[in-house]
Amino acid sequence: MAKFSLNTFLLGKQYIGVEHFTLNNEDKVSLLLVENKKEGLVISKKDRVGYNGKIAEKWDVKLPFFLIINSNQVIQKEVLGIEPSDEKLLHKSFPNTNWDEFYYEIWRLKTKSVIAIARKSYVNTLIEDYENQKINVAGISLGVCSMADIIDYTDDNKLYTNHQSVSKQETQIISAKVLESAITYTINDLQIENRQLLAFSGILRLILNNTLNTGSIIAYSDELYDNYNQKTFFNKGIKIMVGVVLGILLLNFMIFTHYYKLAQESSEILLVNKSSIEDVGKIKQRIIVKETKVKDIEGRMTSQSSLIINEIANKVPASILLTELTFNPLEKKIKADEPILTKDKIMVISGTTISNQSFTKWVEDIEQLKFVDKVLITHFGKNEDNETTFSINLTLK
Repeated sequence: MAKFSLNTFLLGKQYIGVEHFTLNNEDKVSLLLVENKKEGLVISKKDRVGYNGKIAEKWDVKLPFFLIINSNQVIQKEVLGIEPSDEKLLHKSFPNTNWDEFYYEIWRLKTKSVIAIARKSYVNTLIEDYENQKINVAGISLGVCSMADIIDYTDDNKLYTNHQSVSKQETQIISAKVLESAITYTINDLQIENRQLLAFSGILRLILNNTLNTGSIIAYSDELYDNYNQKTFFNKGIKIMVGVVLGILLLNFMIFTHYYKLAQESSEILLVNKSSIEDVGKIKQRIIVKETKVKDIEGRMTSQSSLIINEIANKVPASILLTELTFNPLEKKIKADEPILTKDKIMVISGTTISNQSFTKWVEDIEQLKFVDKVLITHFGKNEDNETTFSINLTLK
């Protein structure tokens, strides 16, 4: 889980799981903050409080949240059979139900299936409450179904939640049970209390981005996950893009400073070597050419290039990350005794993409820009990290 990937880059290394449950006719939430460190997953914070429509301010709303809805608004049934068809299992347990009004999740065991359903209006209202608090929900699950993602990591035959017991024995899987004191379980060397067990299972599903459960709530959860990643990609992409532009400007400044110092040194040499008038004349001419070229590059980079870069940057979709942008690249390496030659009206752009369709559309959009004559894709393929990289050359009018 510590291995770098695009998903872990977007999700970050801190995750919050929230279980909504009903206890003694009171809505409560159990919260858990987990950090992904070098030594593995570490619990940083946990709490169990009443829910009044808001999450306490001590929880960072910028982190990804995974919701477990296990309140009295969720109906759970056990049905004999593990048919791969959701429709057959739903018909057995909830016949004549209008599924346009309900979300459902199915957890298949060896001989039985657990089915949890909740009205879409209730779930959507809860998600809206979180959005109004600027909280980004990255996943969702119903009832105890998320237990499927952790039950194989423990040797206990019975696991307890805040108000239920979940048994590995399939005679009766779910029973109502409230414990007066907390029970601690060891799951993959991590100590988890039963009060945060479902919240942790949601975090584990979020990190792994995988589950064997099926249902309409799984499709909705995937949609929330993708939306969160797109928002994060856009926000981080903007910061990286600004850094790249600033890096290019800094590089231009360093090049200018370097040649400015060379010009100063050349001027001093000219004063010392007055005996060779012809050599002095040639050196002065070279200095003039270099200064003119540097000033020309600086002038164009701070005027025309800025406008062009802004136009292109505005059209970059969230699925594309730019890593390099070169305006009027050098024809060959810079040498002290040779003039600086650049490829005029050429711009080279490199980066990575996670969507071939978005990349194609972006290239087409660039070709329509009024200052672009043509676009040539010089490279497109996988690198050593299995990322799709590209490089394109823009010929300007």
